[in-house]
Amino acid sequence: MTDKKYVIGIDIGGTNIRVGMIDKEIHLTNFIIMSSEQIGDELRAAENLTEFVSDYMQQYVHGEIIQGISIGFPATIDRDRKCVLSAPNIPGFENVDIVDAFWERLRIPTYINRDVNMLMLFDMYNGDIPDVGVTAGFYLGTGLGNAIAIDGHMLRGKNGAAAELGHIPSRETYGVCGCGNDSCVELFASGKYLKYLCDTYFEGTFIGEVFKKHGDHEIIRKFVNDLSIPVAAEINILDPDYIILGGGLTQMEDFPKPLLEKAIRRYTRKPYPEQNLEFIYSVPAQENGVIGAGLHALKEMRRGE
Repeated sequence: MTDKKYVIGIDIGGTNIRVGMIDKEIHLTNFIIMSSEQIGDELRAAENLTEFVSDYMQQYVHGEIIQGISIGFPATIDRDRKCVLSAPNIPGFENVDIVDAFWERLRIPTYINRDVNMLMLFDMYNGDIPDVGVTAGFYLGTGLGNAIAIDGHMLRGKNGAAAELGHIPSRETYGVCGCGNDSCVELFASGKYLKYLCDTYFEGTFIGEVFKKHGDHEIIRKFVNDLSIPVAAEINILDPDYIILGGGLTQMEDFPKPLLEKAIRRYTRKPYPEQNLEFIYSVPAQENGVIGAGLHALKEMRRGE
């Protein structure tokens, strides 16, 4: 038996849900990965999630004190960080008050945020990035994720929808985005579009090997160039002190990091910030989002003291 204090960090994805316990020294224990199908339900999603966490606690919490629960969603979150407004890849999480649902069921303070914000909190911690200045994180995965921190505070915006870089409009119409708009930059600068390119131009190539097998092809080089444009646009606006590049695309075999960096520099304003750009790459690990969620809870609890 122990009275050691923990927070529970949860990273919810469209495929998997990752959970773990984090102490104040940022040590992770009882880390598990399970299918997100356990919580997705159009009628009782919040109830399923609270039940899932309750079951986790029954299995792994034996005398430890749980001070808070922190959850990262691949979703739009309201400014007050209480409700999930829209989560296209998780059924049932539309206008759902998560914070109140957890308090009613478990009587534990609960904190929610965008999953990409949790990832950047981990990357800032892991990379010893201080809570001063501007940090911009670009997570090139299935979509185009983005997070912005100013003096250690994640930018929320008036409606809680800041840093939706993947949904800035382009000049051409590429179809309808999952957000409902057309011409979002994410439609051609994302892993979804890379999958389309693989199926259309490189039949039989597994997407995870496309850079290894076809990295020099004009189509792939253009794709990497297109990834760089929204990144450079944000750099030109913010002139950030720190730039983090991460996401599944950057972690694929033979992803051309030098080509991406060269393209970003091409589109970044001269002489500055272009001459002073430095890139920090996220270290891939399944636990990152869970630890980031724990860091978020610990920061919020200190803020409330």
